[in-house]
Amino acid sequence: MREEQALSTVIGHIYEASYNPEKWSVVLEKIAKYTGAHSTAILYKNQDSESQGCSYSYNFPDEDIKKFIDFGVDPNFYLFYEKASIGTAAASDLLVPDRSKLEARLGEKYISMAQSTVFYHMAGGLLYEDDRRIVGIGVMCPKEMGPMSEQQIEKLDMLIPHLQRALIIQNELRQLNDRVKALNENLDRLLIGLILFDKQLKPIYINPVAKSILKYHPAIQFENGKISASHHEDTEKIHSALVKALSASTADYSEDASTSFGIKHHENATTLPVIISPVNGIVKGFKVGDQEAAVDMCFSDPERPYHVETDKLTEIFGLTKAEAQVATSMANGISPKDIATMNNVEVSTIRSQLKAIYQKMGVNTQAELVKALLTGPFNNSL
Repeated sequence: MREEQALSTVIGHIYEASYNPEKWSVVLEKIAKYTGAHSTAILYKNQDSESQGCSYSYNFPDEDIKKFIDFGVDPNFYLFYEKASIGTAAASDLLVPDRSKLEARLGEKYISMAQSTVFYHMAGGLLYEDDRRIVGIGVMCPKEMGPMSEQQIEKLDMLIPHLQRALIIQNELRQLNDRVKALNENLDRLLIGLILFDKQLKPIYINPVAKSILKYHPAIQFENGKISASHHEDTEKIHSALVKALSASTADYSEDASTSFGIKHHENATTLPVIISPVNGIVKGFKVGDQEAAVDMCFSDPERPYHVETDKLTEIFGLTKAEAQVATSMANGISPKDIATMNNVEVSTIRSQLKAIYQKMGVNTQAELVKALLTGPFNNSL
């Protein structure tokens, strides 16, 4: 029973480290004590070079880590790779029981270097291999402690699958964090005002352009945690559109729940275009802390035009020149009707071009189109 409790405790620490990498030193200490090893470490060999490193360690002196890294590649890696499958614990002394043959296999240079280190006797297991690295756990003992026994390796073997899963989870979380970081950077670079609301319709993110417009434009304000307009009826439009988008978001409606309208102020001749939609596309799943975005609000100031490079739209999405011009106008908040008037064509022509733009760019709504245009490589002004 005590043995099972000890095993469960170590496994619990392993999974805690999967989402809190600072805990790996604790995990490796627990593994050392559970298996009776002197030192433990998460080690790796780089696939594109004859080099290796140490990600986390316990009781692995800095001078020994330096010797390990400076040597090149520990020949135990190749021994394990040849004689022990990935996901299986092993010990060099058990893979090659004859010490003289093992030393011949590892090489005089390595044995000489390892004589005074904690990794004279090396055990462990390869955990996974990808295009970048071979990753393993090293369970080590200095010369005076002697090699690890089969019983000790059996203990380590029970931990290997959990170590594999924990590192996979950690890698997935790291990639997710990288995507979130990249998304944050892209949203900050948007040349259109963007506000994201959670399921309580509380703003959880306001990008720099939105902050700027809210600060100087008299038609729209942000006070006491709420968005409002200078006129009561426009404030009601905003609130109704937010509720509509939230209802669609929580009920997973298939129809378009976006609302587009304009708000004005007597001091400005132009209308401030606003689009409110359920979160979709590039911002779906966006979170601030524990709050997930459910509704987005895009708005722009037509008096501050944004230049979208039509050549890039043509090259990347295969838009015609006319379609690219329509897309650029949309990015600046110009309605299809006004675009038709400016180009002396029927509004049906613009809507037909807009349909083709949606299809080529892989978007479904005007809100998604604007987001796609005003992030990424399509503009050259910030």
